[in-house]
Amino acid sequence: MSITSVSFLVFLLVVFAVFYICPVRWRWIVLLAASICFYVLAGAAVFLPFILLTSAVVWLCSVRIGKLYAGQEQKLAVEGLDRASKKAIREEYKKKAKRMLLLALVVCVGILCVTKFTKYAVRYLNMLTQVLNGSEPFSAEWVIVPLGISYYTFSTVGYLLDVYWKRYTYETNFARFFLYAIYFPHIIQGPISRYNLLGQELKKELRFDSKRVVYGMELMLWGFFKKLVIADRLSIFVSAVYDGGDHTGSIFLIAALFDAFQIYTDFSGYMDIVSGASQIFGVTLEKNFNHPFFSETVPEFWRRWHMTLGGWFKDYVYYPITISGFMKSLTKKAKKNCPDRFVRFLAIVIPVFITWVLTGLWHGTGKTYLCWGLYYGTLITISTAFAPEFQMVNEKLKINTDCFSWHLFRKVRTFGCFVGGRLLTSPGSVHYGLLIVKTILCGFAPWCLVDGTVYNYGLNARNFWLAVYSIGVLWAVSMLQERFSIREKLSEQNIVFRWGIIYLAIFAILIFGIYGIGFDASTFLYEQY
Repeated sequence: MSITSVSFLVFLLVVFAVFYICPVRWRWIVLLAASICFYVLAGAAVFLPFILLTSAVVWLCSVRIGKLYAGQEQKLAVEGLDRASKKAIREEYKKKAKRMLLLALVVCVGILCVTKFTKYAVRYLNMLTQVLNGSEPFSAEWVIVPLGISYYTFSTVGYLLDVYWKRYTYETNFARFFLYAIYFPHIIQGPISRYNLLGQELKKELRFDSKRVVYGMELMLWGFFKKLVIADRLSIFVSAVYDGGDHTGSIFLIAALFDAFQIYTDFSGYMDIVSGASQIFGVTLEKNFNHPFFSETVPEFWRRWHMTLGGWFKDYVYYPITISGFMKSLTKKAKKNCPDRFVRFLAIVIPVFITWVLTGLWHGTGKTYLCWGLYYGTLITISTAFAPEFQMVNEKLKINTDCFSWHLFRKVRTFGCFVGGRLLTSPGSVHYGLLIVKTILCGFAPWCLVDGTVYNYGLNARNFWLAVYSIGVLWAVSMLQERFSIREKLSEQNIVFRWGIIYLAIFAILIFGIYGIGFDASTFLYEQY
């Protein structure tokens, strides 16, 4: 059941009615039942044991860790203990808690790695055996990838680490914790929620608020517009160009630009739909996009794009590496033999590259995503480590860095870096992506818009220019959203004008949207992760 289908809207309407009919104290149970039903209706009934196992292991281990810490505090409260005795007690209980942490990590991360990487490993094992004895004995047909596994694994593992690090206490009710893991608006594609945020949202008294319901509906409409009118229309052109064929540089360039807007409107459109649906029930999901195409640097871009994933890797991978014993020992040794600047560079480059290689592997297996991770690791390292040199060059060249043209240049440059990253993965192989870059640079043919060649890739002239105009609408709305809340401004208007805008949006989606069989749109790109 796709969230852009009529069946999802019917499902949402039924859940909405049951949710507000029930007493407030039982509404979280309605959400739990609805989330399980949604997971089953999405064709994932066979995957329920996976998410149930992950949730149970994390919850049981978090409870055990929490009780160990409580027992530690009781022992430490005994009078007359000297410093050595207190240290021994802390070390003893820390070891016990770490064993529970490692047990949960082995189970949860192990399931994630087996389901996501086995097929890739088997391919190379078969290549090796083919060379050695001419046979391919291994098969990965038994491997299934549970729906939303990357998202619920990261959410639950993040919760466990926070309990282990004593950032907040453990959840005593497994049913409430399972609701946090399987909550239907975020189970398939995120956001990767934190328990101290989403978990507490789901514990609030979820009462009806007409203004909030209207806000949620408006956000859903904007998400549907992004997905059905823009993303699915652009995907037709991009898929037709990235078919492995030989095209002109101008066609490849248009496809690369369309691809960047497609992935953004596809993913952010999904987030708007599910965030709006969640807002209808009184639950606020974490923000996942903040107009990333207005970023002036690559690090800023990744603070605005897929924000919950970036935040997760920053808190649970990057920071732990920077303060790890390995990094402390390495920098200590480097200080004895190397200049201070090199030591600072070393302290940046290792955590950044490890984090971005893992981020690439999270998105997918194979050389394409490994190169993608190395690409962004390199860009962010250069941007961070050589910031003083860039500033010095600007000063020597007397570049005015506080004017519109400079800010525009930086935004275009950052957007170009994102397009370059997409060319490593979207065409299907690094080799084909590099061939596209070469063709754009060496075989550019700008007359494709004049002779009509551009209309031979799935979109006729009407749909091609509708896609371009829709991107213009996206840009204009995003500019306004940078300055104020459009929904709040709209709520201040007269009812005729306000509902006129809403009906206009509905008709625009119905008339210009791209639909599949049975009034059901295509799946979302990030569901595969």
